[in-house]
Amino acid sequence: MSVTSTVIAWTIIHVNYDIRIMPAICLLPIFASVLFFDSKRVWFIFSLQVAGYGLLLLDPVYRAYLSSFDMVSIPIFLILATYVAQIIVTTGIEVLDDLQTSMNAKEDLIVRNAIIAKQSKTDGLTNLYNQSSFKDYYEKAFEYANLGMSLHLALIDIDDFKVINDTYGHRVGDIILEKVSLIIQESITASDIAARYGGEEFALLMFEQSFEQAYDLVELIRQKISLMGHLELGGASITVSIGLKGYNLDLSKDKLFEDVDACLYAAKRTGKNKTVTSLVPA
Repeated sequence: MSVTSTVIAWTIIHVNYDIRIMPAICLLPIFASVLFFDSKRVWFIFSLQVAGYGLLLLDPVYRAYLSSFDMVSIPIFLILATYVAQIIVTTGIEVLDDLQTSMNAKEDLIVRNAIIAKQSKTDGLTNLYNQSSFKDYYEKAFEYANLGMSLHLALIDIDDFKVINDTYGHRVGDIILEKVSLIIQESITASDIAARYGGEEFALLMFEQSFEQAYDLVELIRQKISLMGHLELGGASITVSIGLKGYNLDLSKDKLFEDVDACLYAAKRTGKNKTVTSLVPA
């Protein structure tokens, strides 16, 4: 493109050399090179213009037409135009670099904000939602339940967790919490919401399921946990107790939570490692 534009420019100049302003056409390829923001390209096109001017001077008719001022002024104009183009390119590159730096900083800020937002909503140990996020989701879920959406709430508590911490240490306790949370995450559906509600207790919101489906899901979680051995505990397994209840129009969100909590502690009192629901007497 650079060579072609140079050939066209100097051909036009050669054909119309009697028009005094015509040599200015050779400046167009130089200024067009600015669009590429490439200093080497600018100087390459400058060299092409000089070469085109030199070739044109081989024509005695054209050379005879030029005055001494023309002979000197044309190269000077080429040099000045190239210098201006170089300044534009250098400034443009600096602006692009600043813009790229600004964009990178903005992207980093967006990523950091996303990480902070996620961290503010999730529990750092289990990667489940934290208690604050759960309360927000629970309130919104209850609003949808009032409009007819199916909603079930379960509370899951690790049995004898204090004994685990006291016997094996808090680091082992953290590992057990991570394993239990992973089982919960792997068992629930994409529309369900699981949270670490506090300590060794987890909360689970289940949507658009029958009570039987919700019960089967939490029972699956309980059974998976009870069947898993833990090297950290010398190969022993752990159990969880679960309280479960479904939404109905007679319940407020506080009453529903209180009833599920009561079911959980009924499960604790009656032997642990079981699920107690509003439909199954403790």
